[in-house]
Amino acid sequence: MKHPWSKDVAKALTKIFKLKAWRRNQLDAINATLSGEHCFVLMPTGGGKSLCYQLPAVVRSGKTHGVTIVVSPLLSLITDQIQSLCEKEIGAAPWTGTMSKQEKAAVTSDLRSKDPSLCLLYVTPESMMQSGELKGILKDLQKRSLIARFVIDEAHCLSQWGHDFRPDYILLGKHLALDFSGIPILALTATANGVVQQDIIKNLQIGSCVKLTQSFNRPNLRYEVRNKTKEAMNDLIRIITVDHAGKCGIVYCFSKRDCEQVASDLVSRGNVRAHHYHAGMSTNDRQRIQQDWQRGVLQVLCATIAFGMGIDKPDVRFVVHYSLPSSLEGYYQETGRAGRDGGPSECILFYTYRDFLGIQRMVEQEPNVQQVERRLVNARRVVAFCLNKLDCRRMQVLDYFSEKFSPADCRKTCDNCMRGQTVVQQDVTNYVVSAIKLIQRLTESDSITMAQCIDVFRGSKNKKVIIFTNSFGSYPQHMHLTMRVSFLDCRCRSSFAR
Repeated sequence: MKHPWSKDVAKALTKIFKLKAWRRNQLDAINATLSGEHCFVLMPTGGGKSLCYQLPAVVRSGKTHGVTIVVSPLLSLITDQIQSLCEKEIGAAPWTGTMSKQEKAAVTSDLRSKDPSLCLLYVTPESMMQSGELKGILKDLQKRSLIARFVIDEAHCLSQWGHDFRPDYILLGKHLALDFSGIPILALTATANGVVQQDIIKNLQIGSCVKLTQSFNRPNLRYEVRNKTKEAMNDLIRIITVDHAGKCGIVYCFSKRDCEQVASDLVSRGNVRAHHYHAGMSTNDRQRIQQDWQRGVLQVLCATIAFGMGIDKPDVRFVVHYSLPSSLEGYYQETGRAGRDGGPSECILFYTYRDFLGIQRMVEQEPNVQQVERRLVNARRVVAFCLNKLDCRRMQVLDYFSEKFSPADCRKTCDNCMRGQTVVQQDVTNYVVSAIKLIQRLTESDSITMAQCIDVFRGSKNKKVIIFTNSFGSYPQHMHLTMRVSFLDCRCRSSFAR
């Protein structure tokens, strides 16, 4: 369908952004926002979300005119995108708490001028809600009909069910609906299941929006889960130096200390060009390390989830989770940083239940009881994903996003499909009932561990176990079961996770 702006859009694609073709849903999203409609876009990592609002910002023939206001959750993401836009000679500037008075004065002067030269203004949700100066600028632009649209990037942060919920995003939705009604909103995310999608649309009050979604499947990625044993570091070194020699990758870790330790071990034990990256570093240090990695000076970044949103590096060949991700959404988004050029890439997760306990301790420090339970539910799903040695990994992830997928289409690109194990049906009702009764009795003791639970269940002759079991009487013994019986593993772990 032709629009008054179609020629301008096509010209901008080739002349400004130097692209030859559209990716799926990009043009539909661009036409929707240039038509002045609200729009929700769900597009996998690497699908080209940024173009959906950067290109309309330079087109003057749409139904709305003026500056595109982009709300983005991370300063590093804002910095990267502005640098990229400036290289294309597109007027873009930030408004953040880290800016000097002089920098803010220059932005203010431009935006209050008769015809602002800035096409895009990037703000954090905190700035939108807390900066009186910014609010005054936006109200002035609104009075002069010079706000083309509001863009909500990483919109899953709007949902309390999302893996990266930010309270200021909720307030932002109410603020836009109340004070800027009539200005089109474009919300974009790469990770939102059905519940999160509905929550985003509800919180932004854009129920009549154009909704554009597509498959979450990334067929060029290979998924694998490995047990995190004492040899995990040696395995990691082999992955980097043998399987992906000279290739670029990311290793995700749980804490700042973990990042530093893993990076140090890779350098000292594997002679890997690696460095840590986390929120505890200065902005200048983070920018320097990230640039070294993007230029190939560093091969590997050992990072917390503070690293990754909006990173535009197409040749990442591997993503390793050396610690348990806190949700399947987070896992999908973080693994999605691999293979954005379409080339084959590998996603490996090292699993140990201890990592779940670390997440649990951290989450339980939050004051919001409902949010604690939601985050624990999300983490338990990741544990179940790791323990499931039968079902296609790709199918499990896509099922979380309410997308049906046939394991036959995986083409053995995950560890479970590669093994091709057959399922033998067996009635284990008696064992399960016995395990539940035992757990109910054992949980009365705060000192019980996972290993002790399994030892008691199997009737181990370990002295500590005998002393422990004598305290509450006899119990059916199941020594004929191996330590690796999956139902025992799953039932005990899931019960203690609660």
